[in-house]
Amino acid sequence: MFSAKWLVCVFSYNRGAYLKNVLLSIQKYYPEFSVAIFDDGSTDPNVKKVLAETPNSTYIHVIDKPVQGSKHGGLHKMMNSAVTYAIQENFDYVYFVQDDMQFLWRDVQLENRVKHIFEQFNCIMCNLNFLQKIFRHDAKYELLPTPQVGVFEFLKHGVGDTGVIDVKKAKDAGLEFPYLLERDNGEYWYNKGFRLYWLAQPNLAWLPWPEAYRFKKASKGRVHSVRELTETDMQRLRLNTGYTYLEDYARIDAFLLKPYWQGAHPGWFTLLKIYIKYYLGVRLIKAR
Repeated sequence: MFSAKWLVCVFSYNRGAYLKNVLLSIQKYYPEFSVAIFDDGSTDPNVKKVLAETPNSTYIHVIDKPVQGSKHGGLHKMMNSAVTYAIQENFDYVYFVQDDMQFLWRDVQLENRVKHIFEQFNCIMCNLNFLQKIFRHDAKYELLPTPQVGVFEFLKHGVGDTGVIDVKKAKDAGLEFPYLLERDNGEYWYNKGFRLYWLAQPNLAWLPWPEAYRFKKASKGRVHSVRELTETDMQRLRLNTGYTYLEDYARIDAFLLKPYWQGAHPGWFTLLKIYIKYYLGVRLIKAR
């Protein structure tokens, strides 16, 4: 279970429906965790509504001002603020989550699992995201097996944009995210001798077909949320020690002629094969 002091930091910008969805998933699966919402000066009225409905309390803290007086601080400046906040408030672990993500199940062994990684490896952060087969690259080329069962090392990454951080180790190392790109921050901390690890049996997923508000005139406010895993799914997941793909636990309820993640460009032939193999069923994905 959970004996340490946990904080979930949610990074938000102009996607109110997504923000509400991820907050509901935290409340459902990890209600004992404190939450800090870092909003980058959103103008979306849906975000403002969610923030208004989520007042500061013992467990929820809303930080909705851009960093350093700029119009938008940017993700990594918000992440720097989140690290500072976690240290100041004496948390043991902080979980970085973005607004277009969702927790899928309650992992009661989460604390024991990450504690073991932080004790055994020279790392500040570990990742527990579901992998996605829709991407062109193969996980085995970016996630290298370690002698520890179910633990994989990211190639040339010391940190990432999402995952669990050991706050004490972050404080001792002076953790910061000085660059605009995840890859550059990952290499920066990799070169300092730290490693980023991915754990089998993940609990967090990117949502399909996310809105990229920065490149749209208006938010449609539609979220393709992910239904909770069944007990059978969770039993399979707990036994898994290898690469864990969302497609192996999910189906969609509509055939859409585009990748379900905006950054994925696998090519039409590969995409067609993925759809045929994984998506022609109705079980997990539901738009609302």
